[in-house]
Amino acid sequence: MDDAQLAQVEALCETLYTGQPSNGEKITREEAQSRLLSLQSSASFIPQCQYILDRSKSQYALLVASNSLTELITSHWNNFTIAQRIDIRNYVLGYLANNGPTLQDFVTLSLIKLVCRITKLGWFDDATHRELTEDVTKFLQATVGHCILGLKILNQLVDELNIPTSGRTLTQHRKTSVSFRDLCLFKVFQLGLTTLKQLQTRAIVTENHGQEVILGEQALGLTVRCLNFDFIGTNPDESTEDVGTIQAPTNWRPVLQDPGTTELLLDFYANTDPPRSNKAMEAVILICSVRRSLFPSDKEREAFLGRVMTGIRELLKNQTGLQHQDNYHQFCRLLGRLKANYQLSELVKTEGYLEWLELAASFTTQSIRNWQYSTNSIHYLLALWGRLVAAVPYVRPETGAKGHVQALENHVLHVVECYIESMLGSVETVLRSEGALEDPLEDDGSLMEQLDRLPTICRFQYSSVANILVGKFDPLLDKYRELMGHLMSSSTESAPPNVAMQVAILEGQLTWLTYIVGSIVGGHSWSSSRIGNGEETLDASLSKRVLQLAQGMDYRLTNSNGVGKADSKLEVSMLYYFQNFRRVYMFMWEQSSSGSSISTMGSMKLESVPSTKQKVYQNMFEHMGLGDHTVVANLIVTKIGKNLKFWPDEHDIVAKTLNLLTDMAGGYSSSKLLLTLDTVKYLASHHTHDEFPFLTVPSNARHRTTFHAILVRLLLSPGGEDKLGLTFDKFMEPIVETMSQLGTLDSSQMRSEAARMPLIGVFRDLRGIAMSLHNRRTFGMLFDILEPRHLPLLSKVADLWYDQPDVMISLLRFMHEFCHNKANRVNFDQSSPNGILLFRTTSDVVCAFGRRILATASPASGDIYKMRYKGMSIALSVLNSALGGNYVCFGVFALYNDPALENALDISLKMALSIPLDHVIAYPKLSKSVFGFIEILFRNHIKTTMALDTSVFMQLMNAVHEGLQSSDAQISSMCANSIDHLATFYYENSGKDKPEVHALNKHLAAQPNLFSSLAATLFNLLLFGAPQNHWAVMRPMLSLMLASESSFTAYKDHLMSTQDSANQAKLNEAFNKLLADVNRSLESANRDRFTQKLTAFRVSTRGFLTL
Repeated sequence: MDDAQLAQVEALCETLYTGQPSNGEKITREEAQSRLLSLQSSASFIPQCQYILDRSKSQYALLVASNSLTELITSHWNNFTIAQRIDIRNYVLGYLANNGPTLQDFVTLSLIKLVCRITKLGWFDDATHRELTEDVTKFLQATVGHCILGLKILNQLVDELNIPTSGRTLTQHRKTSVSFRDLCLFKVFQLGLTTLKQLQTRAIVTENHGQEVILGEQALGLTVRCLNFDFIGTNPDESTEDVGTIQAPTNWRPVLQDPGTTELLLDFYANTDPPRSNKAMEAVILICSVRRSLFPSDKEREAFLGRVMTGIRELLKNQTGLQHQDNYHQFCRLLGRLKANYQLSELVKTEGYLEWLELAASFTTQSIRNWQYSTNSIHYLLALWGRLVAAVPYVRPETGAKGHVQALENHVLHVVECYIESMLGSVETVLRSEGALEDPLEDDGSLMEQLDRLPTICRFQYSSVANILVGKFDPLLDKYRELMGHLMSSSTESAPPNVAMQVAILEGQLTWLTYIVGSIVGGHSWSSSRIGNGEETLDASLSKRVLQLAQGMDYRLTNSNGVGKADSKLEVSMLYYFQNFRRVYMFMWEQSSSGSSISTMGSMKLESVPSTKQKVYQNMFEHMGLGDHTVVANLIVTKIGKNLKFWPDEHDIVAKTLNLLTDMAGGYSSSKLLLTLDTVKYLASHHTHDEFPFLTVPSNARHRTTFHAILVRLLLSPGGEDKLGLTFDKFMEPIVETMSQLGTLDSSQMRSEAARMPLIGVFRDLRGIAMSLHNRRTFGMLFDILEPRHLPLLSKVADLWYDQPDVMISLLRFMHEFCHNKANRVNFDQSSPNGILLFRTTSDVVCAFGRRILATASPASGDIYKMRYKGMSIALSVLNSALGGNYVCFGVFALYNDPALENALDISLKMALSIPLDHVIAYPKLSKSVFGFIEILFRNHIKTTMALDTSVFMQLMNAVHEGLQSSDAQISSMCANSIDHLATFYYENSGKDKPEVHALNKHLAAQPNLFSSLAATLFNLLLFGAPQNHWAVMRPMLSLMLASESSFTAYKDHLMSTQDSANQAKLNEAFNKLLADVNRSLESANRDRFTQKLTAFRVSTRGFLTL
């Protein structure tokens, strides 16, 4: 590279990162990027990257050179000798030492990443790589700028050794990671703490406050990273906020146990601002989470806990740093973590436990009262109290501080009461803020986090909590009834403003109470230790009020014909309550409604004594005073019906209502109970848009499918038709009538807007019905209704509505479900033509859609996937289901000159090949449909495939070749299977006088390097590709080698020629081992043996091969 080329690279870098070229040359960012990426294409570009680093003054050029070096080193690691690797490492370290403090942060970080990547990859090559920590110590002892640089290197090094690198196996990663943990990590941790001590004692003299801040951030970040290290290879989930146990090695004990460590971090927390202070608190959380066994005895552990508790008490007393949101959040996490890592029996023994408990309660109530600032942190505090009360049964009252159980009872009750009052009070505050404050009821994530933790806390003093809730609920319910009496059938919006505000406040408060009651009822435990202590009567008392509220809401809705609606949030909270009630009190409905005697051994009968659970269950409904379980179930299902009838436009309510109905229909005993309810009978016999307007709302199209799937599941369950007083044919009548009306329309009427929604509705309904057919008998019932009268309608719709995605997607999704032979349900009698008739219909639909869409040009603008590819993708999936369903003997079509199969394959192939290959790869669902179709072609229709023109055949093979290299394991697997089918066919039939063999020979004559290019790609993927594709690519290798031994030999010779003489000898030996004991057959045992050998071959060659 010379200066002119350097200037050109700098101009490209300027264009890439700023969009403005420095030399005036007009070039797009995409062009600049593609030209600069060539620097990463070969190891021969490493000198050019070094030249840029040495000579360039452009920070962007330095960044590109550094990133390219990192990529080249990672990809071509085996190309370098050990000495060359060390030279590159030393070069970059020297470059950082000389230029680091003057470089931009993004360049520095890129160079540091390069050093750490080389260190990781070369960890076992030479001791020099393992001495990076010592080398970085020199940085820490130099100027402040170098000290900051050294800490950045250590931060990146810990990350690099802790996080797996793509392309390396987990075994390789863990081996390096464990070695780093044992040799260096503790020293790195000590360096971080030493820097913090030097900052605390002012031993490091900084030029300005900014440097001190950066040093503190880096040192604290390093401390946190070291403590967060994956010490034992558990690969913790980074997405979870909760910290697990820190498995620190035993040699860390002196530092972690040292009082000075915790004091240092707490001092940093107290005397700095975020982000340093919250990083310090995060480090304290991690130290508090170290494993129990790290402490040699209980005495040391108690002393450590005592220091932590004292520190927390001081922070709570002085409210240190808690005015900052980040600090506050981390402090809440610390409190939530404390009980998770220490047993209550240990906490109560610590000095000042009662004072700590009082301060923690005071802090919790203060936080809850200031809910607008602490919404995302409250659940950590609730978790602390939940863990404390859950442990009470396991601690003797006389252990530790005197009266600790009574103190906990008082504080917990105070916290719960404060939570209830604050949340009820938040409603009016939010409403009067006129949008300035966010409503906690609308923050679904935080709301559910809090509700998940309430049951344990509330059930600790359940009778007192229940009294508080009843005391709040009754006046609100009475006032709400009074207001509803005044409003009668008019809507809340039409009321005077002061009345509307009163109603809004009341409904918001009732929403909170419903959520809280739902959460508590959902926390009912059926365990033997908790059952029988009378908690069910309290559940009944609270549930009675919620159900009375539901009845009142329903009454107003019905009387006003849907005008008098409550707030949608109240409706959603009611569904939350019903879900929890169903989960806890519905699983025994079958047992309680069955007779009191059980039959054993034929005629002998024994009187059964109700179990404790049944007694509790019956007691619950007696105390509720609304009637037995059937009355309550009917009330819930009536509410479901009213929601579906009167809330058609509220997507969330409709979705959650149908989820509740799905769950109820999915339970064994609850589904049996549903069949006895009048409301369910009404739903099953009136499932039309006249009764349930939500069915006509376009955005609810998916819910139509769910609704009909639930009803058919109930109808076709054992005894369902008898109990509902409805046959399947009768149930289908409204849909069949609509289809009959549609079938009489001529083409222009069928294509009119008036037909759009009926068509979408019918296909959505049919899909839901087909989803609930799980056996031969029920599938036959639907088929007999549709064939022969209504199936021709499907292809007619496909022909007329091909360019309207909403109609076509509904039709094709129904066809996909209808053709799918799940649980072998599509299984007709031997003498039945139904399998062939079903395939003919499928072929007609796919061909009608395919012909019309292929004759239409691709849209110039808009979403091409939605407008064109989505329909093609589902159409191919429909055909894939039919071709792979095992219910049609496809040979009969050619035998009787029926073109259905030939037409379907022809149109589908044209559709698949009409889509540009880069678009196929870009859309995952589309690529699975296309490659799935190609795989079926090669598996079951090899004659048709071989009969294609050579240009079309090669287009197919080119697609397979590209798909084979996909990062999606499913796609590469389908492509590998396609190659396996082709190679197996060629090996088993080569030399035979068959038309398809002659056709294949003609294709191979036109493209002689087909097998050799496939073999090369498969071996390259095996040796250098991502691990998830290995199983897929190994499958066709044996059949390909047997089909074309010359291809294997050519690849072997080519690979040998790229290696030096030492590697050639190793490679030759590896190939000899690979081929030893492998027979010339494709029997499964031989295939499996060869696959195992390929795995061993890959492992042995990866260590020395160079690219």
